[in-house]
Amino acid sequence: MKQLMKLSFIFAIGILSILTACQPAKESSSAKHYVWMGEGKNEDPAQLEKMFVKLKETGVDGVMYQCALEKYPAAIELAHKHGLELHAWQTILRRYSEQLLSEHPDWYTVSRDGKSTAEHPPFVDYYKWLCPTKPEVRAYLTKLVEDLAEVPNIDGVHLDYIRHSDVILARDLWDVYGLVMDKEYAEFDFCYCDDCIERYKKETGEDASAFGDAAPDNAKWRQFRYDMVTETVDELTKAVHAKGNKINAAVFPTPTISKTLVRQEWDKWSLDAYYPMNYNSFYQEGIDWVEQSCIEGVEALNGRAPLYSGLYMPAFPTPVEFQQAIQASKKGGASGVCIFTPYEMNDEHWQILKEEIENW
Repeated sequence: MKQLMKLSFIFAIGILSILTACQPAKESSSAKHYVWMGEGKNEDPAQLEKMFVKLKETGVDGVMYQCALEKYPAAIELAHKHGLELHAWQTILRRYSEQLLSEHPDWYTVSRDGKSTAEHPPFVDYYKWLCPTKPEVRAYLTKLVEDLAEVPNIDGVHLDYIRHSDVILARDLWDVYGLVMDKEYAEFDFCYCDDCIERYKKETGEDASAFGDAAPDNAKWRQFRYDMVTETVDELTKAVHAKGNKINAAVFPTPTISKTLVRQEWDKWSLDAYYPMNYNSFYQEGIDWVEQSCIEGVEALNGRAPLYSGLYMPAFPTPVEFQQAIQASKKGGASGVCIFTPYEMNDEHWQILKEEIENW
């Protein structure tokens, strides 16, 4: 009898093992979550460490961090101490530098009405833009990202403002600047510098300087501007990868919006990750729009790289809306969220972010 019971027990264990083996393994989440932040509010190392500790406790994986080149080693050491990635976040084509303005004013973009952003920046004084068509600009930017990629132990290079100036502002900003941007107006339409005009004419036989008010209707001329930004990104990507590092970027939401507003065709790029700024309030949209933005971006990338949904904290007057935006990002297929910025978060926001990360 004991022998029979023993055999029955062994048989039962064997069946249980078989059934367990047949169950699909629970997939471990490959999601990651980030924040955009700079040194401005954390110049004190103790304050920076306090923020890094808070981020790690909440479940955040890394920071897109903006500071001077020489300050990255200390920030990286502190981030890694607390198990966080740190990516060097830098503006690229929008370069407000007195040295550049003094030495290379010809590097800056020119509007359809003939004004350079070096002297006549649109919207705000710091809107001074380098032209992506110029070989000298590309060489300068390549050196910039190579220097960032060579910082010891850096986790990646994060591009920002890698586009043209806004030919059309997001709808919520029209009132801010007292503008109606219902079409592409000459003073906001870039770039018509000599290099752009000459290269386009060489490639197409057309003189873009003669387009006048018909310029917005010329699909080839519009595509040329997309391509110049894309070529620049490709060169920067190759430079960073050659240094054995990763490269990613903050981009406008959806390939459609980014092309229409800022000449940015990011679904044609070859980055390691994409961070669309799904700032729904800028477009006078509700939170459902965040999900749709993620869906379009994820479909456009077609599995080539992860997409992290950028969320703008001032767009969420209540913590519940913040939670809904995170959930909308997940439903839209994003691989995580990136928060701009953690400084606007209160205790409820932090708790919601922690719970949503745990349940992603």
